Amino acid sequence: MEKAIDHTSTVVLSSDELRKGMYVSYLDRPWLETSFPFKGFEIKTDKELEQLQTTCEYVFIDADRGQQKDGYQRYVESRTRQGQAPVETVAGLARWEITSTTEDEFPAASEAVAGLRRSVIGLFGAATRRESLDIDSLRAAAEPLRHSLERCPDSALYVIRTTDSGDYLYRHAVSCAVMGMILGRAVGLPDKVIEVLGVGCALLDIGKTRVAQELLNRPNSIALSSGEMVQLRRHVAHSIELVSASPGSDSRLLEIIASHHERHDGRGYPEGLSDRDIPLTGRIAGMVDFFDAMISQRSYGRRATPNEAMRYIRQQRNKDFCAQLTDQFVQIFRLYPTGSLVEHSDGSVGRVIQQHPTALLAPRVQLILDADKERLHEYVTIDTSRIVDEAGAVCIHKCLKPGSYGIDG
Repeated sequence: MEKAIDHTSTVVLSSDELRKGMYVSYLDRPWLETSFPFKGFEIKTDKELEQLQTTCEYVFIDADRGQQKDGYQRYVESRTRQGQAPVETVAGLARWEITSTTEDEFPAASEAVAGLRRSVIGLFGAATRRESLDIDSLRAAAEPLRHSLERCPDSALYVIRTTDSGDYLYRHAVSCAVMGMILGRAVGLPDKVIEVLGVGCALLDIGKTRVAQELLNRPNSIALSSGEMVQLRRHVAHSIELVSASPGSDSRLLEIIASHHERHDGRGYPEGLSDRDIPLTGRIAGMVDFFDAMISQRSYGRRATPNEAMRYIRQQRNKDFCAQLTDQFVQIFRLYPTGSLVEHSDGSVGRVIQQHPTALLAPRVQLILDADKERLHEYVTIDTSRIVDEAGAVCIHKCLKPGSYGIDG
């Protein structure tokens, strides 16, 4: 049985941030893929530290366990002295007047997301059959989605986060397109560029149709060898080849696909680009691709909660991702992103359906379970910012894993 994770004390760190004394509560991959014999341990030796850094991209740390002054707490203190503590302030965003609520926009958002999904499935099917891609159909599907997002971005986010069935590649493509267009709008990109960004984000992984499925879908396997990792990384080149050979392709699409695995500090691939050498659209695509992969159900590893993934993104400020875009990402998607399953301080459970215009930690939540964990006969929507302001009694206590208390999604 999977070990229960206490989300109030769990922190996600990149493997190169690990230190001896930290307590590892979970990995980004199945334990059977590693040499570690049990679930949950304190890092005590240089060998254990090296093995983790070699095996994992990110690791779940229990900040309340282990030798704190030799582990997580000392690490945080050193980062604070260096002026690198997690950033609470955020950069300004382009002016965006939300004109609808999640509930009112839901029918249009559902239809727009469904249209994009149909187009994505068609293109991935064509790629599998080695046929030309109908990129214009994807462009046509992106336009009504852009209009819906402009009225209320939370509605489409709610749709993609509560529709968690079907092939991972399709779900991931649609989610990246939605999030990429939202972030593009937030940083002030023109409408036409936002639509190109949506199309490009939907096509990021289409080259995986030419990667051996055995590499993509190993449920309990040994870690990928260096040769297999090279094969997997070739999906970028495969995507470029497929898109460039199809009518409707253009250089902007290829630029997004080619650069979405590049990283701010130069440790990405395939070219090892860094900082401003990575085009803005590629930086946006890379961030939404990474975030969605962390919170998605795949054939391996434990998925992070949206709050854990968001905190990890913040820790990558000026490392994997540039500082300004990281701040803007946090500002637009917030610390409890729309669609998150959350538990309140009174024990009630609900799902975030819309963000507050200014409060990072007080979204609108649709309650599903009452304080005794009994399912409500009728869903009730609460504005946590008003509750906190008026009574100071109820607030979000923690973000839950999908499936908690039998709630799907």
